[in-house]
Amino acid sequence: MTILFTRAWEDDRLDLELLSSPGQEVLVVAAAGDAALALAACGSRVVAVDTNPDQLALVSLKLAAAGVLDDASLYRWFEVGADPSAAALYRDLVRPLLPENAAVFWDRQIEAVVGGFHTHSGVGRPFARLGRFARLICPGLTELIETAPNPSVQSAAWRKHVAPRLFGPLTHAAMRHTRLLAPLAPNRTELDRMRTGGWSHGLVERIDGVVASGLIRRHPWWRPVFAGRPADRGDGAAWLDGGRGQLDLTLMHVDLAAALASRRPASLAAASLSNVPDWLDAQGIDLLAAAAAGALQPGGRLLVRRVVRPESDAFIRAGLVRDPVSDSLVARERTALYEAVDLYRKPEN
Repeated sequence: MTILFTRAWEDDRLDLELLSSPGQEVLVVAAAGDAALALAACGSRVVAVDTNPDQLALVSLKLAAAGVLDDASLYRWFEVGADPSAAALYRDLVRPLLPENAAVFWDRQIEAVVGGFHTHSGVGRPFARLGRFARLICPGLTELIETAPNPSVQSAAWRKHVAPRLFGPLTHAAMRHTRLLAPLAPNRTELDRMRTGGWSHGLVERIDGVVASGLIRRHPWWRPVFAGRPADRGDGAAWLDGGRGQLDLTLMHVDLAAALASRRPASLAAASLSNVPDWLDAQGIDLLAAAAAGALQPGGRLLVRRVVRPESDAFIRAGLVRDPVSDSLVARERTALYEAVDLYRKPEN
């Protein structure tokens, strides 16, 4: 299976807050589908694009499952990542709703959902290994996460007992000078950017901010990593909260820049590029920015994440305006992975 992302590694609730456009069209990167499904569940007409057909097959599976499975089964499939009854439910209820190419894919792969879906392939595996290593060198980490009475106690213990062991000088040196980060960065350009400068030090600071601001046992990304337990129902992907109804979600197997460039000018209310700019060279980012600016309607919004903050801003050069709310978004992005999270708007005139 060549699925890289079984769950979103962006804060889909942030996408939902900033980009929700009931009755209007929104374009997003498909990836694991969580942001696309959340936006569609709130009434946006969503187009999700990806160059990886297996990611589109995953979104097709989630979309079909959302229409026929109960909330408990959806939670087991896509938050826990394990359901002994998955194969039977798939055969009887979900498969008939899938397009043929997705059905052929999941006929071979549905056993992954029976157990260990999030550690079966893609970046879920290295994050799981990171968690096992953290629990090995920091005995009591799971107990700390599951019993901390408040973020202050949790943060004090993290800073004293966990962070120095997990992110010491040797770790930072390995992140910068070896391919330690390669399993977390499936694109070589992104990996090279992550290995430069002080990205790993910034990562520790951002995780520290997450630990200090909320209980990790309520966290959908770092609880599975550090405690080895899935997010509780209501804490995970936003589309799993219920109230999905009929979802207006179209999937396209196409390059993101090409999808934006082919749009009717000024036809999109909003778009999310995830961190695709991290994967592109400077020329590719300029082309992507120009295509996004052309596709947005006046007042339209564009959300862009970047693992490494760029030295110059192609989206401003393309004529978009950076919204002041962007100054708070890195701290609010709960995954802690991104040095830059920016919301842009297309000028009204």
